[in-house]
Amino acid sequence: VPGGELTPQQLVALGVTAEKYDLYSKITGAQRVDLFGASKHQLPDIWEDLGKAGFESGHAYGKALRTVKSCVGSTWCRYGVQDSVSFAVRVENRYKGVRSPHKMKSAVSGCARECAEAQGKDFGMIATENGYNLYVGGNGGAYPVHAQLLAADIDEDTVLKYLDRYIMYYILTGDRLERTAVWQAKLPSGKNGGGPIEHLKEVIIEDSLGICDELDTRMQYLVDTYHDEWAEVVKDPVKRNKFKQFVNTDVNQEKDELIDFIDMRGQKRPADWPADGEPQTFWKPPSDDVFSRSAKSWVKVGTVDQFAPNVGSTILYGESQIAVFNNAKRGEWYATQNMCPHKQAFVLSQGILGDASGEAKVACPLHKKNFSLETGKEIGGGDLNILSFSVKIENNGVYVELPSEEEVDAILGTAGLRVMQTSCTDVSGDALPLPKKAKKTNPIGKNLKNIVDKIF
Repeated sequence: VPGGELTPQQLVALGVTAEKYDLYSKITGAQRVDLFGASKHQLPDIWEDLGKAGFESGHAYGKALRTVKSCVGSTWCRYGVQDSVSFAVRVENRYKGVRSPHKMKSAVSGCARECAEAQGKDFGMIATENGYNLYVGGNGGAYPVHAQLLAADIDEDTVLKYLDRYIMYYILTGDRLERTAVWQAKLPSGKNGGGPIEHLKEVIIEDSLGICDELDTRMQYLVDTYHDEWAEVVKDPVKRNKFKQFVNTDVNQEKDELIDFIDMRGQKRPADWPADGEPQTFWKPPSDDVFSRSAKSWVKVGTVDQFAPNVGSTILYGESQIAVFNNAKRGEWYATQNMCPHKQAFVLSQGILGDASGEAKVACPLHKKNFSLETGKEIGGGDLNILSFSVKIENNGVYVELPSEEEVDAILGTAGLRVMQTSCTDVSGDALPLPKKAKKTNPIGKNLKNIVDKIF
């Protein structure tokens, strides 16, 4: 949503899409529209619907420019001295999708009253009677930093020229996961002892290092090669197929089957995870070798090309989710339960593969619990354990050695592991109900209720 500007038709499209997929909707402080609660396999369909309304993907999932916030500026506000919305749209459309060491945020304020909070952004512009003041190196967060003035009273084209150089200089010299404020503070001082901001003025405005042409060229290449990543997924059947929930079937397990959803002011949100140590956490099987005496068979779950290398994929076996890992770097295959025992979330197939002292492992993407793919045991001091299964490759087919569906479902079936919202959960389902006591009548309370009913 460049500049926070939306047409009525786009607002309607957002509402229709949110209602269609039962998504929790929120406007963020950065003038973004967040739609929460979609399942991974729904994302291509959602972006196809939103793309038809003229939306492009935001980049909150990447280290890139998030948004350019703006006030209404001179268009609608009597205090505005420049059209801040139009300039914010121009800035966002120029730098959208540009990857950088860390996220970048920006804003354009239409006057000195600073309603868009431009001085708290990685780069921000504040309108003046003669153009814009350009500020750089600010951020909010845990350690707020006030941006510093790089140039004053410059026109829009000059702002973009200086920003091209500033952002590219940051991209080329900043460390990974280093915000502009931290990077900027580490730069050398200017020639006259004016600190890092003086150094930036010398490099970006005066071309003291003789690199401005290269910085300009590199940024223009990034601008010219921009593409909407989600639009490509929607149009490409191969990429779209990567969002299937299960490799071996088109059947889906919907989100309500995996976790309880509760009402919040007319919208749905997931139930809160119980605190560690409470029921529905630190799941453990009846025994680590629960299937040791089970009769097993080799079940074909797909072909090698259906399992992307060096990541996990999920298969559905009965009502149970099994994660299959094609660890191409090691030339090894593994299969485990997809449910992380820490919070009973079905996410291990989306974890990061790695190794610990030569032992293949997967890290849960939610809370970074690490599990050995060879033994299933938690790595790093915990006592959790995941069930694992043997895998073999035969004539390009991927086979997993599994007990019967009924046996696996009895332990790993999603119906029995669904996280529920309750302050007192009978996990095993065998608690005896309390005997009901006869209610005592309260004539005073009854008479009071009759009086209230008559009044209303």
